[in-house]
Amino acid sequence: MFGEAAVREFLDPWHPRASVEGDRPERVFVDPERVLDNITLALHRFDVDIDSPPAFEPDTVTVNELSVMLDDPDRAAAMVAHLVNIAVQLMAARYPEPLVRFPLPDTYDLRDVDRLAVGDHEHDLARTILNRRLAADEDLHPDDLVELLRPLGPGGQVHVLVALCRMYRHKLLALKHHTGSR
Repeated sequence: MFGEAAVREFLDPWHPRASVEGDRPERVFVDPERVLDNITLALHRFDVDIDSPPAFEPDTVTVNELSVMLDDPDRAAAMVAHLVNIAVQLMAARYPEPLVRFPLPDTYDLRDVDRLAVGDHEHDLARTILNRRLAADEDLHPDDLVELLRPLGPGGQVHVLVALCRMYRHKLLALKHHTGSR
């Protein structure tokens, strides 16, 4: 049913494994807090090394973990809020506040830079969410995002998450370039 080593890693509080899978796809157990912790570590890694892999790589969050997390609008909102809050906290700790708070302009289109296959709605929603957090003095709360994300299916929510990670990378690149800190 479950591999003994996988279960041992899942139960180990110091191991990054956030899920354990059974022999059938519907038998996936996920620790949502560990998924968020893994995303946090990936964003920290990205902050230090801009060329590191994006936050949604198999070693950070698996497809099955994402599908479980995005199955519930509240958990999806928690992931999005967590991602943008950590991203802004990391930028604010290293760069001047006016530069960090500068919003992504309406003319910014991630798809022109990264050739990311994401729809207009998901792209605009990701930019809106990031800009809302950049303008706020406090972290976004998941409750602020549930109604925005509810109309999207899991695929659309994944697109928003990926777009947010890429927007964070672009914002970091711009901050590093503007401040001369590569």
